[in-house]
Amino acid sequence: MYKILLCCKSGLTTNMLVNAMKKEAKKRNINTLIWAMAESAISHSWTDADCVLVAPQNAGEIEDIKGIVNNTIPVDVIDSDNFVKMNGQAVLDQAINLVNK
Repeated sequence: MYKILLCCKSGLTTNMLVNAMKKEAKKRNINTLIWAMAESAISHSWTDADCVLVAPQNAGEIEDIKGIVNNTIPVDVIDSDNFVKMNGQAVLDQAINLVNK
């Protein structure tokens, strides 16, 4: 199972992307747990995740987020085009590749 945490300022925009990713995972029969939350709340549930994907508008905080997770799981910024297009397929692939690195 891939456990993927997405974060942005409020968790609202990433929730739409979570739905697209879940739909893609179901279509490809990939077992996942995908959720979104505000950056301010990440310290409370990152331990359940295999990776953290950060919304492009939060790219400036990536080092802070890596610090929160103590560099124990991979953290990356979601590609801007894939984020804007809510491309669940591409972002799911990004997360899987990140976990399998």
